Amino acid sequence: MNLSVFAAAALSYARQSLFLLFIGLLAPRILRLQHPKTLLTYWRILFAVVLLLPLATLFWQPRTVLPVLSVDGIAVEDIVTINLPTELSIMSWRLLLLPAGLITLLGLARITAGLVYLDRCRRVATPLADNSESVAALQRRLGLDVPFAITDRLSVPLTFGWARPIVMVPPLFRRLSTEEQEGIACHELLHVHRKDWPMILLEEVVRAVLWFHPAAWVLIENIAVAREQVVDARAVEITGKRRPYLNALWQVVCTCQRNPTAVAVSLIGRSHLRARVEHLRREMTMTRTRIIVSIAVLGTVLAAGVIVGAAAFPPAAVAMPDAAATMDASHSETDHPDGDDTTLKAKDVDGECAEITKPVEIEKTTPKYPESARQDKVMGMVIVETIISDEGLVEDARVVESPDERLSAAAVEAAREWRFEPALCDGKPASVSYNLTFNFRLE
Repeated sequence: MNLSVFAAAALSYARQSLFLLFIGLLAPRILRLQHPKTLLTYWRILFAVVLLLPLATLFWQPRTVLPVLSVDGIAVEDIVTINLPTELSIMSWRLLLLPAGLITLLGLARITAGLVYLDRCRRVATPLADNSESVAALQRRLGLDVPFAITDRLSVPLTFGWARPIVMVPPLFRRLSTEEQEGIACHELLHVHRKDWPMILLEEVVRAVLWFHPAAWVLIENIAVAREQVVDARAVEITGKRRPYLNALWQVVCTCQRNPTAVAVSLIGRSHLRARVEHLRREMTMTRTRIIVSIAVLGTVLAAGVIVGAAAFPPAAVAMPDAAATMDASHSETDHPDGDDTTLKAKDVDGECAEITKPVEIEKTTPKYPESARQDKVMGMVIVETIISDEGLVEDARVVESPDERLSAAAVEAAREWRFEPALCDGKPASVSYNLTFNFRLE
């Protein structure tokens, strides 16, 4: 694939993705959906839809081809593709991919550095031996036995690890009331119980790899907020102490001086605080019926968005044969609307043909790619209308469509050298009008 084709496909994908992202973000606002668990599932589904469905349309949407004349489904247009790899095109790919790869590596390096830092915090943290009885009861209720440790290297409580998780808390934890400590402990233990650590780590890796995609930033951020709101609501439900929980939330943020690494499943995130506190303060509730209706509407909106996006921003048209047909002629068929006259034109034949066949190539000549056009990176299709005599010779050739005169001249020169088995009109050789399409491209 050359850069021009790749750029067209990328632009089509970007339009579809942005359209779906816009529709997907707008729908919950219009419905005033406030149920964290539903939102968490919705944001994850929307993320997959925005990333994958525009790619899927490349497979189930038909390729766009140039219209051709046909008789009873027999194609009467040949396509010849000229591929000319150049060092310049290879260099262009490198120039495009190198910066993107470096940014991805930097993102992955940041995650690695965060993991190393958290592991170091684990090693130097001091076990918190004086856990309250309420925290121990929470562990028993959730079926967990997770160690708590205190460290001054972190300013917020967080959970680290999957196989051997640990809850690390800052020195502030000791100054909180028993009820506030219970709220924070419950929040972190719920993260362990839900196995959020590997999921959030995966999200950060995806964001590092897809740093160029708006959905990787917007939707992963929404997923993080919804996940924290789900855990907040569950923690308040278990402890039954909303006000102490809000107080603990506020105190930790107010005393926060260093932001935790982004890969930590933490109780506090400054950018999430407003949404979380607002949700807890209002005690928002939605009836089961409204949640079900909202889910149905969201599903319908997403399905409609996919259909409309695919129709409004279709994949870039690819009017060229498959790679297997490169440097050879290939036949293609196309459907025609009802009432369209697609009879093969016959020259110098009296009356209509009851049955007519297409000419068959005997000898083909591949056009030479003009050096000046190659240097200028001129590409595109040249459609040549030819008159093939009843002896199978090309009597006339004229350019119907072309991106450049240099490509036109090369295509016409090659077309005149083609030889055919003549078309048959009711079993007799006949002169016909026949299109040849030469696709010049650089790879």
